[in-house]
Amino acid sequence: MEWLEPIYKQLESAIHEHKTTHAFLIKGQTGVGKNNLAMHLANGFLGEETINPTNNKGDEGIIPDCKLISRQESKETISIDQIRSLKSFLLLTSLKGRGKVGVINPADAMTYPAVNSLLKILEEPPEDTLLILLTDSINKLPSTIISRVQIITVENPTKQQTLDWLSTSNQTDNWDEIINIFGCRPVLLNKLGHTYLSERIETVSNELHLLLTKRIKPSQLANSWKSEELEINLRLVYYWFSKFLYHHLLEIDNHDLMPESLQELLGKDINIEESFNLLNEIASIRQLKINGKSLNWSLQITNLLSPIYSNMKGLQSFESRT
Repeated sequence: MEWLEPIYKQLESAIHEHKTTHAFLIKGQTGVGKNNLAMHLANGFLGEETINPTNNKGDEGIIPDCKLISRQESKETISIDQIRSLKSFLLLTSLKGRGKVGVINPADAMTYPAVNSLLKILEEPPEDTLLILLTDSINKLPSTIISRVQIITVENPTKQQTLDWLSTSNQTDNWDEIINIFGCRPVLLNKLGHTYLSERIETVSNELHLLLTKRIKPSQLANSWKSEELEINLRLVYYWFSKFLYHHLLEIDNHDLMPESLQELLGKDINIEESFNLLNEIASIRQLKINGKSLNWSLQITNLLSPIYSNMKGLQSFESRT
């Protein structure tokens, strides 16, 4: 991954010689390669020649002397027992004599007791060990953790870097539209797949058309959206409506990536304030979903879509611009 190389190269020598801090915090958006970088750092620290960052079950079998801590199946948090098991692992003798590494992903999923348990490790780290924490935002972690780690920021790759990386395994697929909508997050896009994302774009576009033309009610659409698809669906709705407002304010007649039903409204007068309020609501609910909040999502989505169903509070009730 070309965009990760400068970060690793800067740390490579110190990591290999065990002259770095005892704990790193890698932050960056989901899907930009944080886990890959963590495995490279662990590999360098332990002197391994190859890596395989596919393990997400919390066992240390993929890289000897490396333990991966993540959410257990059907759990939304990382428990204190998991952190205690990590401490016990770090205290064991290294199998290859190169030390021990613990990776916590995502670190912001730790419970309050788990955080306190980790603090004890950070304050008195076992000899010849390295901790690597991953998060998409340091704002989700307490300052007591942040102050005891070295922060590494992984920026999103450029669009060209994203296209180049995705094309290595998907040479026939056109990722351009998908990247425009979902951003330069190659690992996430590759995981979800071109076919799935293309189908989501087409499906949500058709559903939005049905909503705007009153052929489906907000509650019906909300009930049809699966929980695991909400973040993607909301991302699509937010993208399209933000583009709609952008082109409306600039009085541009059409936009190829915008659903036809929205393009037809570009000539209408709209309530700008209410439209931006709608965008803010979409972003807020999407963030709640990303943060793993337990809410009545059907009700939340119904309330969110209702202004769209009712012409966005007057969106289609005005005459075209003159």
